[in-house]
Amino acid sequence: MTNYPGSISTAAGKAERGSVLLISLVFLLILTLGATTAMRTSTLGLKMANNEEIRVTTMEMTQSIIDQVVGNPDNLIVAGGVGWINCTVNVAGCGENDVTIDSNLLPLAEANKARVIVERLAPALTPAPRGINSSADAFFAARFQVDTTYDGTADNEGKAGIVQGVLILVPRGAQTN
Repeated sequence: MTNYPGSISTAAGKAERGSVLLISLVFLLILTLGATTAMRTSTLGLKMANNEEIRVTTMEMTQSIIDQVVGNPDNLIVAGGVGWINCTVNVAGCGENDVTIDSNLLPLAEANKARVIVERLAPALTPAPRGINSSADAFFAARFQVDTTYDGTADNEGKAGIVQGVLILVPRGAQTN
Protein backbone atom coordinates (compact mmCIF):
# COMPACT_ATOMS: atom_id res chain seq x y z
CA MET A 1 0.00 0.00 0.00
CA THR A 2 1.42 3.30 -1.05
CA ASN A 3 0.98 6.41 1.02
CA TYR A 4 0.57 9.60 -0.86
CA PRO A 5 1.13 13.02 0.71
CA GLY A 6 -2.07 14.19 2.42
CA SER A 7 -3.60 10.75 2.57
CA ILE A 8 -4.26 8.88 5.81
CA SER A 9 -3.57 5.23 6.23
CA THR A 10 -6.38 3.00 7.34
CA ALA A 11 -4.84 2.23 10.71
CA ALA A 12 -4.23 5.92 11.50
CA GLY A 13 -7.81 6.85 10.52
CA LYS A 14 -9.29 4.33 12.92
CA ALA A 15 -7.18 5.68 15.77
CA GLU A 16 -8.24 9.25 15.04
CA ARG A 17 -11.93 8.33 14.94
CA GLY A 18 -11.63 6.71 18.37
CA SER A 19 -10.02 9.78 19.89
CA VAL A 20 -12.81 12.00 18.54
CA LEU A 21 -15.35 9.69 20.15
CA LEU A 22 -13.54 9.89 23.48
CA ILE A 23 -13.33 13.70 23.33
CA SER A 24 -17.04 13.87 22.39
CA LEU A 25 -17.98 11.71 25.36
CA VAL A 26 -15.97 13.93 27.74
CA PHE A 27 -17.73 17.05 26.38
CA LEU A 28 -21.10 15.29 26.68
CA LEU A 29 -20.31 14.42 30.31
CA ILE A 30 -19.38 18.05 31.05
CA LEU A 31 -22.58 19.31 29.40
CA THR A 32 -24.68 16.79 31.35
CA LEU A 33 -23.12 17.85 34.66
CA GLY A 34 -23.69 21.52 33.78
CA ALA A 35 -27.34 20.90 32.85
CA THR A 36 -27.94 18.89 36.05
CA THR A 37 -26.40 21.64 38.17
CA ALA A 38 -28.49 24.29 36.41
CA MET A 39 -31.66 22.25 37.02
CA ARG A 40 -30.89 21.81 40.70
CA THR A 41 -30.10 25.50 41.07
CA SER A 42 -33.33 26.57 39.37
CA THR A 43 -35.36 24.13 41.49
CA LEU A 44 -33.77 25.50 44.66
CA GLY A 45 -34.47 29.06 43.48
CA LEU A 46 -38.10 28.15 42.85
CA LYS A 47 -38.44 26.68 46.36
CA MET A 48 -36.85 29.78 47.87
CA ALA A 49 -39.22 32.05 45.94
CA ASN A 50 -42.20 29.98 47.08
CA ASN A 51 -41.07 30.17 50.72
CA GLU A 52 -40.65 33.95 50.44
CA GLU A 53 -44.14 34.27 48.95
CA ILE A 54 -45.60 32.23 51.83
CA ARG A 55 -43.67 34.34 54.37
CA VAL A 56 -44.92 37.61 52.88
CA THR A 57 -48.50 36.35 52.58
CA THR A 58 -48.48 35.18 56.19
CA MET A 59 -47.10 38.51 57.45
CA GLU A 60 -49.71 40.40 55.40
CA MET A 61 -52.48 38.20 56.80
CA THR A 62 -51.27 38.84 60.34
CA GLN A 63 -51.03 42.59 59.75
CA SER A 64 -54.49 42.70 58.18
CA ILE A 65 -55.92 40.97 61.26
CA ILE A 66 -54.24 43.58 63.52
CA ASP A 67 -55.48 46.43 61.32
CA GLN A 68 -59.02 45.09 61.47
CA VAL A 69 -58.89 44.58 65.26
CA VAL A 70 -57.45 48.06 65.88
CA GLY A 71 -59.97 49.61 63.48
CA ASN A 72 -62.89 48.35 65.56
CA PRO A 73 -63.33 50.53 68.68
CA ASP A 74 -65.22 47.71 70.46
CA ASN A 75 -61.94 45.75 70.63
CA LEU A 76 -60.09 48.52 72.53
CA ILE A 77 -62.25 49.38 75.50
CA VAL A 78 -60.71 52.16 77.59
CA ALA A 79 -63.11 51.53 80.49
CA GLY A 80 -61.62 48.06 80.91
CA GLY A 81 -58.89 49.32 83.23
CA VAL A 82 -55.19 48.44 83.41
CA GLY A 83 -54.49 44.76 82.92
CA TRP A 84 -57.79 44.14 81.14
CA ILE A 85 -57.30 41.40 78.53
CA ASN A 86 -59.66 40.68 75.68
CA CYS A 87 -59.01 37.83 73.24
CA THR A 88 -60.50 35.89 70.38
CA VAL A 89 -62.64 32.90 71.37
CA ASN A 90 -59.80 30.41 70.82
CA VAL A 91 -57.55 31.90 73.54
CA ALA A 92 -57.98 30.72 77.13
CA GLY A 93 -57.29 32.69 80.30
CA CYS A 94 -58.58 36.07 79.15
CA GLY A 95 -60.91 38.42 80.98
CA GLU A 96 -63.17 38.44 77.94
CA ASN A 97 -63.22 36.58 74.64
CA ASP A 98 -65.08 39.01 72.45
CA VAL A 99 -62.46 40.45 70.09
CA THR A 100 -64.34 40.73 66.85
CA ILE A 101 -62.72 40.01 63.52
CA ASP A 102 -64.11 40.88 60.10
CA SER A 103 -66.30 38.19 58.55
CA ASN A 104 -63.67 37.54 55.84
CA LEU A 105 -61.06 36.82 58.53
CA LEU A 106 -63.38 35.18 61.07
CA PRO A 107 -63.02 31.60 59.73
CA LEU A 108 -59.28 31.89 60.44
CA ALA A 109 -59.94 32.58 64.12
CA GLU A 110 -62.51 29.81 64.33
CA ALA A 111 -60.07 27.37 62.73
CA ASN A 112 -57.50 28.32 65.40
CA LYS A 113 -55.24 29.86 62.79
CA ALA A 114 -55.55 33.40 64.16
CA ARG A 115 -55.12 34.33 67.82
CA VAL A 116 -55.55 37.90 69.06
CA ILE A 117 -54.84 39.19 72.55
CA VAL A 118 -55.60 42.83 73.38
CA GLU A 119 -54.19 44.04 76.70
CA ARG A 120 -54.62 47.41 78.41
CA LEU A 121 -51.21 48.59 79.65
CA ALA A 122 -50.21 50.70 82.64
CA PRO A 123 -50.39 53.51 83.50
CA ALA A 124 -54.11 53.97 83.19
CA LEU A 125 -53.84 57.31 81.39
CA THR A 126 -50.78 59.21 80.26
CA PRO A 127 -50.42 62.65 78.73
CA ALA A 128 -51.14 62.58 75.02
CA PRO A 129 -48.05 62.68 72.81
CA ARG A 130 -47.07 65.92 71.12
CA GLY A 131 -47.54 66.22 67.39
CA ILE A 132 -51.00 64.65 67.13
CA ASN A 133 -52.34 67.57 65.08
CA SER A 134 -54.57 68.52 67.96
CA SER A 135 -54.21 70.10 71.35
CA ALA A 136 -52.35 67.47 73.35
CA ASP A 137 -53.39 69.24 76.55
CA ALA A 138 -57.02 68.35 75.83
CA PHE A 139 -56.39 64.58 75.79
CA PHE A 140 -55.06 61.69 77.80
CA ALA A 141 -53.80 58.53 76.12
CA ALA A 142 -54.72 54.96 77.00
CA ARG A 143 -52.14 52.38 75.95
CA PHE A 144 -52.92 48.95 74.51
CA GLN A 145 -50.88 46.07 73.18
CA VAL A 146 -52.32 43.93 70.39
CA ASP A 147 -50.59 40.55 70.07
CA THR A 148 -51.62 38.62 66.95
CA THR A 149 -50.42 35.24 65.77
CA TYR A 150 -51.38 33.59 62.49
CA ASP A 151 -50.43 29.92 62.30
CA GLY A 152 -51.17 28.15 59.05
CA THR A 153 -48.38 25.59 59.30
CA ALA A 154 -50.86 22.70 59.19
CA ASP A 155 -51.80 23.87 55.67
CA ASN A 156 -48.22 24.83 54.66
CA GLU A 157 -49.08 28.53 54.98
CA GLY A 158 -46.43 29.53 57.51
CA LYS A 159 -46.59 31.17 60.91
CA ALA A 160 -46.17 34.82 61.89
CA GLY A 161 -46.66 36.89 64.98
CA ILE A 162 -46.86 40.66 65.34
CA VAL A 163 -47.17 42.73 68.50
CA GLN A 164 -48.34 46.29 67.99
CA GLY A 165 -48.83 49.12 70.42
CA VAL A 166 -51.89 51.34 70.20
CA LEU A 167 -52.69 54.70 71.82
CA ILE A 168 -56.31 55.72 72.24
CA LEU A 169 -56.90 59.43 72.83
CA VAL A 170 -59.37 60.11 75.62
CA PRO A 171 -60.69 63.65 76.11
CA ARG A 172 -59.75 65.05 79.52
CA GLY A 173 -62.69 64.84 81.88
CA ALA A 174 -64.28 61.99 79.92
CA GLN A 175 -62.60 59.31 82.06
CA THR A 176 -60.87 59.42 85.40
CA ASN A 177 -59.22 55.96 85.75
